[in-house]
Amino acid sequence: MKHKSQSVSKLATHKADSITDARVRRTRNKINEAFVKMLFHRSYRNLRVSDVTRKAAIGRATFYAHFSSKDDLLKAQVNRVVIPMLKASPDSPFLVDCRALFAHVRTAPQLFRAIVGDGEGSGLHVVRDAIEVRLDELLPTQKPIVGRLPILLVKRFVVSTLLTIIAHGLQPGAIDSAEAMQNQFEKLVGSGLSA
Repeated sequence: MKHKSQSVSKLATHKADSITDARVRRTRNKINEAFVKMLFHRSYRNLRVSDVTRKAAIGRATFYAHFSSKDDLLKAQVNRVVIPMLKASPDSPFLVDCRALFAHVRTAPQLFRAIVGDGEGSGLHVVRDAIEVRLDELLPTQKPIVGRLPILLVKRFVVSTLLTIIAHGLQPGAIDSAEAMQNQFEKLVGSGLSA
């Protein structure tokens, strides 16, 4: 009898956890959707947590139960959407395949402009930090990649080049394809690291 009541208790706990998990996912999805929709109409710098909570129809306390700040929300979005698009290319001189990210930039340029296009107060620092963390995963860290170049310098060079290519692709009249953007990235990074 005792064994049966323990099983029922575990089942009830599991069911309660899955209900809570579903609520957490639903709330996070509401926040994520509201955030992205707002970025199509307003720059990151001009977006406030209260704007997101109003659009998501949640309270500020609920927002802060999921994210510590607007930057934390952006970081979660970048890690969920952007970071998986960066693939390792360890046998090539340019180290990273960014085609999927460049394609995403081409399909939603207004979103990227809203996040990184306002200079001071933009989300550029959040994006840069997330990409640097991703490069830590992708690049070999045991020794300098080229000659005596420290890995930190190489990583920052690659991130800066990637962000420069994105910024160039967001300029009015820029019609570079994802493949053309990758070629530009490869030329700049490859020639910079081999020099």
